[in-house]
Amino acid sequence: MVASESLIGKVLVGRYRIETLRSEGTASAQVFDAEDLRHARKVAVRLMTVKSLIDLDAGIADETSALDAFKASMQQLFALNHPTLVCIDDWGDLSIDGLRHAFNVTQHFGQGTLREYLDRGRRLSPSQALVVGLDTCRALHHAHQNGYVHGDVRPANLIFGDDARVRLTGLGTKRSVVVENMSIEQARYTSPEVGQGSTPNTQSDVYSLAITLIEAITGEVPFAGDSIAVTLANRIDKLLPVSADMGPIAAPIERAGRPIADERGSALEFGRALAQIADKMPQPQPIDTVVSKRFEDVITRPHPIVIAADKRDSQVVEDLTKNKETVADEKIVESPRVRRRLTRLWTLVALAAVAVVSVIVFQSLTKASHLVPNLNGLAESQARNDIALFNWELIIRAERTNTVEFGFVIRTEPTTGVDLKEGDSLVIFVSDGPPLGVLVDVVGLSREAAVEKIMGQGLMVSASDDSSETIAVGNVISWSVAKQPSLLAGDEVLQGTLIDIVISNGPALRAVPLLVGMSLANATSIVGELGLVLAVTPDSFSSDVAIGLIAAQSPPPSEKLPRGGSIAYSISLGPDLVVMPNIVGINFIDAEKRLVAAGFVVGEVTGRKTYRMKSASVNGTAINNGDMVPRGSAINMVFP
Repeated sequence: MVASESLIGKVLVGRYRIETLRSEGTASAQVFDAEDLRHARKVAVRLMTVKSLIDLDAGIADETSALDAFKASMQQLFALNHPTLVCIDDWGDLSIDGLRHAFNVTQHFGQGTLREYLDRGRRLSPSQALVVGLDTCRALHHAHQNGYVHGDVRPANLIFGDDARVRLTGLGTKRSVVVENMSIEQARYTSPEVGQGSTPNTQSDVYSLAITLIEAITGEVPFAGDSIAVTLANRIDKLLPVSADMGPIAAPIERAGRPIADERGSALEFGRALAQIADKMPQPQPIDTVVSKRFEDVITRPHPIVIAADKRDSQVVEDLTKNKETVADEKIVESPRVRRRLTRLWTLVALAAVAVVSVIVFQSLTKASHLVPNLNGLAESQARNDIALFNWELIIRAERTNTVEFGFVIRTEPTTGVDLKEGDSLVIFVSDGPPLGVLVDVVGLSREAAVEKIMGQGLMVSASDDSSETIAVGNVISWSVAKQPSLLAGDEVLQGTLIDIVISNGPALRAVPLLVGMSLANATSIVGELGLVLAVTPDSFSSDVAIGLIAAQSPPPSEKLPRGGSIAYSISLGPDLVVMPNIVGINFIDAEKRLVAAGFVVGEVTGRKTYRMKSASVNGTAINNGDMVPRGSAINMVFP
């Protein structure tokens, strides 16, 4: 890898000028603060050797295929745009001192990482941690929906923007952390299953975020040891040590940090749980000097979670069909000794069976039992601890209710006070928060009916008006979830979620088109497409429009008409021609009388009017007595 000091001040690919080294990620990758000279803005440049991108496990065995895979990955990440992710802006490759390098460019966030914040001895309040958790859950949910697992969620990969909100970085820019290549820092946030050799998955990301939030609040990383092996071994089958001092956020973090991956839920569900307790938390103080935002970005999930399915007894069915063999003309003869031996053998088998049954019955009758304690209203983690020594088979089921806080026990089966033997099942019903509202399709319903249906699900309504060609006035044209327009009917959302509905105010008004000068066929087609109609009026003369075309219309162009409105028109008869009276050769007074009587106008007169007219013209064209001239024309006259 090229020494970072030698790169300071250099311009990569004629565009990115390296300014300072931000972090030394590995021996083959470095992150720099740089300036994009083309757009005059700060960016972050990650520089790595192409050789470091070779991944034999993934079938990438040489630098050419490694570079191709890198560019293909960058193209996919470029499309993965989200406000809570540090997104890829550019990428490429170049040669530095004869060594091939790949690079990518991201947005610049200059407020440091959560790791740097914690290393300065600072801590987040539970309310501040909730905001960080919400933003990270949104980033992870978006990545998981698009097929990406981060695999290395930790404070060093959460970077603050100028708004003091975190963005998740590092997605897709390196291989996921596995036991063989992780550092002690990465091991501190690794889930139990990854520590045991599994490939990181979406639930591993959730666990790592839970550990990160605990450290952000308490300053301590649970189960951290002096080595990678000790750290990973410490957390196997262990619940996260959350404290009541953390407040309501303790329950969602505890669930997200379960040692069994299937009990954690998704990033969407973790964010949803955080959003549900937001209104029970104090308003967060600004992180550093930046004013914080409100809890506006609520994550909603489309489907409920069932933590444990109903227990069903499985049955094994054996094929008892036997192949029968027919033995013809053959007899089996047993000796008395053989019969005596068989009799003794069956007697011993029967005695043994009786002994086994007696032991089982004795153990069943003498098995220890315990009274089911009152777990109602306890946090789930506390309830688990209270019955940990009773050796019951524990089944956790999620249930929604308005009466019990999220993460706390609603009831048990059997109920409090029942004598339950060791090995029997105890079902604990844990609150998954208030009941969800189901999105209903209200398109076509009246405003009143739509509002009633939506509010019946505990949701809020905001209405606006718009025009519609197909929906009757006062009925719903469309609806959507205000902050998640991609959700569909049947999906579930938090009660109180705002639903936007659009009410029809009828068809839109049509702008009247210009029809003058068109043929009737063309005008009919245009007007029909607008939902208007034509109304004929008597034909009229026109000096400007050819015979047979539309000469006049009412209303004029650009006025508005409702659907079905009519436009009156008349067909041109051409100019209104009349016979030019005998005016050439007579005096002005007589000529003027004849012109006015014929419907003409006296135009420009030159010469002495007392003499006889020498010539006449219209618009520079000479006319003679008896010519056909448009009515109303101005007749210019020339006298000697």
